[in-house]
Amino acid sequence: MTVNIAFLADPHLCAIPSRRNCLELLERNVPSQLDTLRSGRRDPRSPGDRWSWKPGSFDKRPLLAAADLLADIASEIDLLVLLGDLSTTGRADDLEVAQRIFLDDSVLKFATASQEPRFGGKGLKFHVIPGNHDRYQDDIGTPGGTLFDSYFKSVYTPRTGVSTVSVGKDGVSATIVSADFCHLPGATLNLIKRFGWGSVREAVLAELEHQTLEAKLLYPSAPVFWALHFSPSENVSSRLQLEDRDLVIDAAIRHEVRHIFCGHTHLRTREIGTFPHIYSAGSVSACDSRNKHFLHICSISKSGDDHALEISDLIFDEPSGEFVLNPLSDIA
Repeated sequence: MTVNIAFLADPHLCAIPSRRNCLELLERNVPSQLDTLRSGRRDPRSPGDRWSWKPGSFDKRPLLAAADLLADIASEIDLLVLLGDLSTTGRADDLEVAQRIFLDDSVLKFATASQEPRFGGKGLKFHVIPGNHDRYQDDIGTPGGTLFDSYFKSVYTPRTGVSTVSVGKDGVSATIVSADFCHLPGATLNLIKRFGWGSVREAVLAELEHQTLEAKLLYPSAPVFWALHFSPSENVSSRLQLEDRDLVIDAAIRHEVRHIFCGHTHLRTREIGTFPHIYSAGSVSACDSRNKHFLHICSISKSGDDHALEISDLIFDEPSGEFVLNPLSDIA
């Protein structure tokens, strides 16, 4: 018997889909298309996409495909974990879209990509954590927004920024403890840090350790995983770093937390071989993750007193419009 946990990261939902941030042009080194910024013309490579100075949003097709797939296998999924950046900003109009798509219990049939994806109403158990975009108070990345907590209060009830969920069946169980390391209201940050960074706060880290100890006492035979939006990996780009990441790594080692699941980077990466293993999820639907949208399923099984964990990656296949198994999987 196995416990299956699905992970989705960085959907970046908002009121306007297919909006791409013009800074992507510079990152891709496509100077020939800089006239897009002046004219407001659509990107000729992607009909329907519009460039803007505002934060990029989401592609409907991979999100619809993810909703379809999870609807088909809902009876096999014991928990769906959303690893942050559910919305493009933490403003009410964007959060309303994210709330509707993930929590509305209307069950829709997705005949065409013009329809809105829905994840509610499938019997899925949710666990969510906010990302830096969910905490933006505006389009220029001012941190410290608090509306996320009220929009997702039915599935997000943290204590000092930390929340715990346990799942199990037929003698196999697991606990996930998640922490919010987004910047607090009033934080004064330079341009780079306000858009891409988080920081380890002492009170949140202490609560993360406390709830981890609680989980180990309550479920001594169940493995404890950590879920964060920001990756504590040393290999993360400097513009996406979690400040004081070593504090998280040291705490994980102290409490024998062997697996940490993260979002934020929009890249599917694995750092395994030494503990803790760090799994960074690729974005499920963010526009800047074109042709590399991911959905991840973690399967936990038990043999005797030992637990085995297998991570399967599903990647969005553009021609078929479906998620298919990525040949790269990890067993640890």
